[in-house]
Amino acid sequence: MATIVVPQVATLASSIVGGGATTTTTIASTGIVGELETTSPIVDIPVGPGQLDKALPATRLLEKRRLMYLVHDELERQKVECALKEEVLQKREDALRDRDLHLQESLIGFSKFLQENAIKKKRAEKKSVDEIHMRMEKEVEIEHLEINLEKLKDLRGVTLAHLDRLMLYQKYLESVVEAAPAYHEINDLLLRHATLAASHLDLKKHVEVCGDQIEILRTELQKYTKSTMNEILTLHNDVSVTKQAFEKKKMETEELQLQIDSVLHLAAAKTLARSQICMAAENLFHRIDKVSIISRPPYDNPLKQLDSIGDYVTDLNYIQKAFKATLTKKEPLLPKD
Repeated sequence: MATIVVPQVATLASSIVGGGATTTTTIASTGIVGELETTSPIVDIPVGPGQLDKALPATRLLEKRRLMYLVHDELERQKVECALKEEVLQKREDALRDRDLHLQESLIGFSKFLQENAIKKKRAEKKSVDEIHMRMEKEVEIEHLEINLEKLKDLRGVTLAHLDRLMLYQKYLESVVEAAPAYHEINDLLLRHATLAASHLDLKKHVEVCGDQIEILRTELQKYTKSTMNEILTLHNDVSVTKQAFEKKKMETEELQLQIDSVLHLAAAKTLARSQICMAAENLFHRIDKVSIISRPPYDNPLKQLDSIGDYVTDLNYIQKAFKATLTKKEPLLPKD
């Protein structure tokens, strides 16, 4: 229904807009505007196309106003239908959104449930593995304890046998205490025996150590006496050799002193000659620097000063030869490389 009415509404609106200018001017010229504004609602009176062309402008205006109201009513009706459809669609969209949210919440809860189950499974597996390891460790520990128990049983039998042998000594010591009134208990007798045994061992060790020390001291004394005599003889020989070396070194020192004196004299002569050469080079360099029109840096090195002097002398020779060549009307000589 909406698809059929909309073209009609568009056609009526275009016809109203197209003829509105002439109609308004006609109504304003005839003075009927006030009546049109206060007229009651338009009655739907069908008018043919031929009659509308022959009718008065006011009639055509009324007809167009009637058509405009019809278009407006149709638009309002369509707006209501669109609003109802939009409301229905909005409700369906809200329902779908709620359902989607519910599904998402269910999915999240299910994923959490799966994760919790996986975590519980991992914990249970880990606990099972830990219990298996613990059981195996306990079994190994039980085996070690059983082995230790067997060893302790064997040690108990050996200890009991040793105790039986010691009981014989216990009875013997009791008889000794009864026979010797100086000792009232077996512990006193044992302590006395331990003291005497320790003293005997100490004295025996002391005698052995003293004998070893005496032998060592005797051997050291003999070695010291022999080494002292040898050292005295060696020192006498060293003294005589040292005297001879001293005399020899004394003569060598005198010769070296003479050589040093000659070297110093020669060095002083060379230093004097070098100083004279440096002073002459510096004097010539300053004289050339004053006479020459070419600016030269103030060299402090004598070699560079001599190079500058050589360049200056070369330039003078070249200038002299060039001047002689110009006098004799010959070609100027080029400087040699």
